[in-house]
Amino acid sequence: MRLLLATGNTDKAAELERLLAGADVGVAPEGFDPEETGATLFQNALIKAEALRELAPDAAVLADDTGLVVHALDGRPGVYSSRYAGPGATYEDNCNKLLGELEGKTDRSAAFVSVLVALVGDSMLVGEGSCPGVISEAARGEGGFGYDPVFVPLGERKSMAEMTRDEKGAISHRGRAARRIAALLGIDGDRTSS
Repeated sequence: MRLLLATGNTDKAAELERLLAGADVGVAPEGFDPEETGATLFQNALIKAEALRELAPDAAVLADDTGLVVHALDGRPGVYSSRYAGPGATYEDNCNKLLGELEGKTDRSAAFVSVLVALVGDSMLVGEGSCPGVISEAARGEGGFGYDPVFVPLGERKSMAEMTRDEKGAISHRGRAARRIAALLGIDGDRTSS
């Protein structure tokens, strides 16, 4: 199956390509960046999927929206995770803002949540995944992207940025969502874990 990914984020595209190994995966045209005006992850994923479908009406498209939900911050950054430190924020900017807001707080529990929306013909398929964990006191590791250096999955000692791609894919929010959407699409995804 040929799938077009509705993302301009090269890190996210590379991760989804690995997780959806049974599909022929293409990416959105350069500069693809629809405005995410939804109030939920599902709404933002659907906005991106529909925007790409307008550019490629006959294609099967797949969009992802992911948020980091931090309990001590009343669920922030949530749907604003990628732009938490403002427009044009880098991964490091977002992590530093998060660590600053959590300074002195004892509850550092959080969860990554991903929603994948696929538009295939007249059908819409949805796969969701989450990964509970805690926010570390400082950034650790060089791998991954986004909030990976400050997120330690529940039951683990390493941050996601310290894990190998396979270790992360086996337990991550996006890995879980991708395996669910792969099953709905009838393709082989990364079968590392459920």
